[in-house]
Amino acid sequence: MANHLTNSVKKKLSPYLINRDGFRCYLCGIAFKDAKFVIIEHLNSNDLDNDWDNLAMAHQRCNVDKAKNLDKYINIIEIKQEENRQRLYVGENFLKKSKNQNMSSEIEISHKCYPITEKYLTDKILHHGWIDYSDALSSIVYVCKTKTGFGSINQIRNHLSVLTSLESPFEMIKDPNTGKKIIKKR
Repeated sequence: MANHLTNSVKKKLSPYLINRDGFRCYLCGIAFKDAKFVIIEHLNSNDLDNDWDNLAMAHQRCNVDKAKNLDKYINIIEIKQEENRQRLYVGENFLKKSKNQNMSSEIEISHKCYPITEKYLTDKILHHGWIDYSDALSSIVYVCKTKTGFGSINQIRNHLSVLTSLESPFEMIKDPNTGKKIIKKR
């Protein structure tokens, strides 16, 4: 079940967001003068979608202006979403409760999740001929989290990008009937 970001989670996320984006508003580009006016913004405006690539810091006033004038900011939002998706942060290690926990490195997690992603695509595409990209993304994240305890949308999106590259056995195309992205065998 998805939840709204609590204040304690926001405190834990802030250093990550500052490291990734700098201490500035993603909407206006101006550095923050006072941390009390910084908010963590959901780029897609869904307060329950707390994936790291959907979060950015903004001034309160910019966030309010965005709500009133979405058309003015839509390009900035889309660019920020794509920029976040392209990053290779995997985030699971960031919110560790203790340094003594035995958690896998990002590379080890990736090595565990890549074959799961590849097998999932192979099985579904062999059985159905194709799979909807969005369904595949969410389902693979779920399977990875179930099997390994780890998996992020950004990580799986990167695996899907590799598995649908020009040299790979799969390709991503737009379904001519629905306009949705689908993955099929090359």
